[in-house]
Amino acid sequence: MIRSIAALLATAPLLLGCAPMDAGGGATVLTGGLLIDGTGGPPVENAIVVMSNGRIVAAGPASAVAAPARADVVDVTGKTIMPGMIEGNSHIIFDGQSNHPAYFAGRYRDYYEIGARNLNASLMQGITTSRDTMDPLEEMIRLREDVESGLIAGSRLFTSGTILNYPGVYRMFDDPTDSVFEGIPAEGVEYAKAAMVLPVSDGPHGREIVADYAERGVDFIKVSAHSGPENEPPVLSTEALTEIVDEAHARGLRVTTHTSSIESIVAVLDAGVDAMEHPTLVSQEEVGPQSEFSDELVQRFVDQNVYSVSLMVVREVYVTYMEDPSRLEDPWYIRHAPADMVQEAREWVARDLADDPEALEKQRAGYELGRLNLAKLIAAGAPIAMGTDKGTRLNFHESGNHVRELEIFTELGMTNMEAIVSATRRGAELLGMEDEFGTIEAGKLADVIVVDGNPLEDIWALRDVVLVFKEGVRYR
Repeated sequence: MIRSIAALLATAPLLLGCAPMDAGGGATVLTGGLLIDGTGGPPVENAIVVMSNGRIVAAGPASAVAAPARADVVDVTGKTIMPGMIEGNSHIIFDGQSNHPAYFAGRYRDYYEIGARNLNASLMQGITTSRDTMDPLEEMIRLREDVESGLIAGSRLFTSGTILNYPGVYRMFDDPTDSVFEGIPAEGVEYAKAAMVLPVSDGPHGREIVADYAERGVDFIKVSAHSGPENEPPVLSTEALTEIVDEAHARGLRVTTHTSSIESIVAVLDAGVDAMEHPTLVSQEEVGPQSEFSDELVQRFVDQNVYSVSLMVVREVYVTYMEDPSRLEDPWYIRHAPADMVQEAREWVARDLADDPEALEKQRAGYELGRLNLAKLIAAGAPIAMGTDKGTRLNFHESGNHVRELEIFTELGMTNMEAIVSATRRGAELLGMEDEFGTIEAGKLADVIVVDGNPLEDIWALRDVVLVFKEGVRYR
């Protein structure tokens, strides 16, 4: 859809502020740094990376790669050159809100502007590609197109649109008179409901939705095996899930799933999905010994090559802020985050702790179970891609939580190199785009970042991004 002149003028300051620093077509050469190419191979000391016309021309040790004449040479001695990171699970139009129905109904005119700001925030953190797993489809397609055209500067965007069969808390849209919508126009409630609620009645209905979504241009499909408490049908049968997966695959689309129980994990594995979001983080009602992954279940992830995007920081932020609510006053945790969303988070934490004295312990139990199950997947060599659910409650886009996610991976058995690969090559594989980006190799898109320090020694160096190139264009 072509945006109106008024809308473009309204966002002009944002778009101008996102302009690339260097959009020239000449060669750019990075010299002197440590090269981590994303393949998992040994790092290269005193490396040279040559970029031209949006692609990697050459990369390797200075003894083997020559810089072309008249190139723009940048000395990055003492720093690390690596592929742009890939956020495996984000919600670009989410903003850390705690009250989802009021947020989406009240901001229904602002989805595009919120998304543009958050895509730029991600890019500035060295995330050159973002895989969005639930957001209003119409605005997501516009954002994707405008990033591709250069109208806005942000992470490259892949979208699933809305989750199939996951109304969850969004069922509140069924009652527009609910007090949560006080002061919000009815059209906002209806718009949000149409954008965020996509129930599936059965397999044939699921096929119809997949066909429609394919025509509208989604990059992949996301489906929930269950739609949440009191939703009908609460659980899609394995047969219905299989129909959805088969239709998506026939149309060249991969399928990922929302899972929060052992039952749902088995169902989607049986259906032949390609990936799962947060399979290790079961719902609070499911936490217990019965939700510890068996060796046989773990082996299925390996044998079927099903990618896990574990999202451990989702549960950890709850524990963090419930243990010490004062952290929501600390500029380090809330820097640049929307002030109204931070205040809403403070109120949600206080209310949750007051309403349920066991709230913190429940979150801790779920988090520890998630760590246990993720450690089993890591030890078995199951494919794991970095993702954070960025934009969800307490999980602000500006937080840098993707680095904490990688640190958790190292705590649970990955080497620093393996964690970096989960945020680069594995992320590209998750999207089926490993031939285009995710590693620094000749012929691939020049998505390259430079960090100050060595993340093989200290993974937190990934927070210190000093240069960002996407398709050879420098943005930072």
